[in-house]
Amino acid sequence: MYIRKKIQIIFMSVVLVSFIFFYSYSGNTNDPYSIHTEKYYASVSSRWYNYSGSVAFSDEIYLNGPAISMDNPKLIARIKERFLLPPSSRTEPYELKFPHLNDTSMGQAQKVFNILGNKTEGFFVECGALDGETRSNTLYFERHLNWSGLLVEADPLNFAMMEMKKRKAYLSPSCLSIKPYPIMVSFKQAFNVGKISDFKPGYKGIGYVDVQCFPLYSYLLALNRTTVDYFSLDVEGSELEVLNTIPFEKLDIRTMSVEFVHVKKGKDFLREFVERRGYVLHSEVVHENNLANDFIFVKSPRLV
Repeated sequence: MYIRKKIQIIFMSVVLVSFIFFYSYSGNTNDPYSIHTEKYYASVSSRWYNYSGSVAFSDEIYLNGPAISMDNPKLIARIKERFLLPPSSRTEPYELKFPHLNDTSMGQAQKVFNILGNKTEGFFVECGALDGETRSNTLYFERHLNWSGLLVEADPLNFAMMEMKKRKAYLSPSCLSIKPYPIMVSFKQAFNVGKISDFKPGYKGIGYVDVQCFPLYSYLLALNRTTVDYFSLDVEGSELEVLNTIPFEKLDIRTMSVEFVHVKKGKDFLREFVERRGYVLHSEVVHENNLANDFIFVKSPRLV
């Protein structure tokens, strides 16, 4: 009896240990953040997403809301000093997971290349930029045609990985505003499908983080840019709201790829909205498993 009980205890212990090992192992293999979380998340969060810990926290609050215009000088100065990381040196090698992959996009880069040709030293804006490599629509232009630009990523985990890639573009740990003024939002972290949530800033749920957002025009003023050769917009359903904040009459955005699949008003509404802003639909890029559902727009020839 005693021996049988002892065997049962040993057996249950082995099962428990095996379960813990399997659970931990499977969690690590399924979680794209697992190798980065412990090492980078804390430092990135404290540096770029810790607004309450900022010396200028009161200013951060002040520089949000409808009273703050997109071209507010204090806002532009704040973006320059706190929300723009300079590009890595051209002489510094990339740290890519798949360095031999010529085009990381799902077809968007090829469409834009067909429009612009072998244009060198162009300027792009990509939001959300994810980790700066996975399905990046702009990495091809940066690596092969000497472009630079701005990569905007709201998720601290993605941003931590993007910092490591040594991109030759400005990086911003923030998001594009869905209002024509700067706002703070609660952002739902989910790797390639993260998005602005319906919760108010300050929500403490697991996987949610407060993120500062700015209008596209404000970023470009901070970079002293009014011409964008390629604007890549993939923000999981907020595309229409972001586009509605852009003063197209003040900017020369030559080509755009805009994800349409999550837009609540539908792809036709989105297409017509952009066409009314002076753009022509060039093509659609669709890929299986929803890896791409984008319109490619080009600025109307009469406006170029």
